[in-house]
Amino acid sequence: MKRITLSLIAFVSTIAVPGLASADTTCPLSIAVAQSASAPGYEWTVSYSGYNTALSGVTIFDGPPASQASLLPDNEETTSFSVFQTWKLGSSSNGYWLQCNYANTTAQISRQLPPRVRKCEVTYNANVAFGGGGGHVVKSVSCK
Repeated sequence: MKRITLSLIAFVSTIAVPGLASADTTCPLSIAVAQSASAPGYEWTVSYSGYNTALSGVTIFDGPPASQASLLPDNEETTSFSVFQTWKLGSSSNGYWLQCNYANTTAQISRQLPPRVRKCEVTYNANVAFGGGGGHVVKSVSCK
C-alpha cells in the first residue's frame, strides 16, 4: 500500500509541477478602495460616485515602481478592436515588477514578477476608454 501511495504522489507531482511552472502572473480585474476627501470649504459637500475600480492600465518596471524605471513595450499592434502590447524581459539585477492601474481611483497595486517570467502581454479594448483620463479597458494581462 505504501508503494502505491508513493507512486501515486510521484505521478500527481509530474502532472502538477508543469502547470505550476507555466502559471501566469496577472492583475486583478478590480480592487476594493476606500476613499476619503475633505471639502475645500464649508460651501462644498463631498460625495462618492460609487463607480467600480476596473483595471485600466498596466506598467512594467525594471526594479520596484518607486524607482520610476518604467519600460516601454517592445511591441505594440493595433487592430480595429484591440491594442496589443508586449514586453520581452531579459535578465535584470533589479527584478521586474508589474503595476496594475485602476479607473476611478489613484490607487495602484504592484508586485515583483517571478524570475522565470520572460514576457508580458496586455490586450486593451481599442474602442472603449474610461472617462477622465482613466485609460482604456483592459481585456487581458499575462506575464509568463
